[in-house]
Amino acid sequence: MSHELDSLSSHATPRADPKIKIIGVGGAGTNAVGALNLEGFDSVQLAAINTDAQALASSSITEKLMIGRSVTRGLGAGGEVDIGRAAAESDRDAIAALIGDLDLIIMVVGFGGGTGSAAAPIVAEVAAKTDALVLAFVTLPFSFEGQRRKSIADEGLGELRKLVHGVIPLPNDVLLQEGEEDTSVLNAFAITDRWIGRGVNSLCAMLLKTGIVNLDLGSLRSVFQGQGGKTVFGTGVATGGDYVKDALDDLFICPLLHLGDRPTQLDRILVNVIGGADLPISRVNDIVSQVSKRFGSREDIVFGAVLDQSRCESLEICVLGKAEMERRQVPVQQVKPVEVVTSPSEVMEGLGLQSEISQDDLPLQPVHETKLGRKKKLVNDDQDEFTFNEVDAQRGYFEKTDRNDYKDEDLDVPTYLRRGIKIKLKV
Repeated sequence: MSHELDSLSSHATPRADPKIKIIGVGGAGTNAVGALNLEGFDSVQLAAINTDAQALASSSITEKLMIGRSVTRGLGAGGEVDIGRAAAESDRDAIAALIGDLDLIIMVVGFGGGTGSAAAPIVAEVAAKTDALVLAFVTLPFSFEGQRRKSIADEGLGELRKLVHGVIPLPNDVLLQEGEEDTSVLNAFAITDRWIGRGVNSLCAMLLKTGIVNLDLGSLRSVFQGQGGKTVFGTGVATGGDYVKDALDDLFICPLLHLGDRPTQLDRILVNVIGGADLPISRVNDIVSQVSKRFGSREDIVFGAVLDQSRCESLEICVLGKAEMERRQVPVQQVKPVEVVTSPSEVMEGLGLQSEISQDDLPLQPVHETKLGRKKKLVNDDQDEFTFNEVDAQRGYFEKTDRNDYKDEDLDVPTYLRRGIKIKLKV
């Protein structure tokens, strides 16, 4: 069993590598792309787009584009979204030239400032005119950066989601939970950069490394069909011991899978595992079963497995999923709210019983504060009794089932109807 994946490796077939470019937009995006370690992925291209000439000059990225020279004179957008947008608009042609003919574009951008928040949607608009699949890793500002930056980031995130095939949000506040209490500011940003690195490397591995069960660009497209929707991304890594269980545990506690606005159910899900030759096939089946159970993909699971000969008792699991923003809603009939008021004496009378308790003996009931001072009546003054639908019209999903009869009484009929209890409306 220990060499089951290895025994299948001879069946793997070579494939043409897709053309992939990772583009950092703005200062944070450029820094994150510059920090990537893409050893073994020489075919992947890196590029940077920014309004700050000095930041571009200090970047190790080879392909650089300074946008809005006539707008910012190379001094950056200064956190102003309007300036960042004008800069990007002025260089749409240059952005199109940088994108060129690609199969996959991975945008990396930090939202909350002027350049990234404004330029990323324009880069996405230009990319949408090509046949490329476009994904975006977006870092969101720390809470201490202020409400203004948060508002800018939220607006940009909503706009970008409509333009690309998948957006993976990376809230700095959430990722910082992995650090120590005395983590420095630089190390805090480095944590976010490491998560971007894990995501980018997982994507590159599944597309560029020969797999036992190959995932190609078509597999990725099957998950990200069309622009819009919300994306779920998470990774789990473990080495030694029960590394399969530990990798699954690491995946399920991944902070990116516990964001407040995450979709509760995925329409499509991609699972890719990278393991050594000692990974048993039976455990691969366990991985897919556990992941699909946890994320509740309703329609489709795309699975891939990559053999890394350098790994031993080591496993990495990557999950990518997507849920559409708009779901088909079951129409619900809108009715006006009514208040049903039935006194204890009326209930007793309706049941044919006599009550020895007078109204004066009953304790006063608390009145909810929202009912105090209510001026509008909820029904007409001349309405004495609330009328309900006929019983035959109420069975809905159960209309083809037998009635629930007991001692010559139809229990599907509400008690107040069977026993002639009148329900008065408060007027």
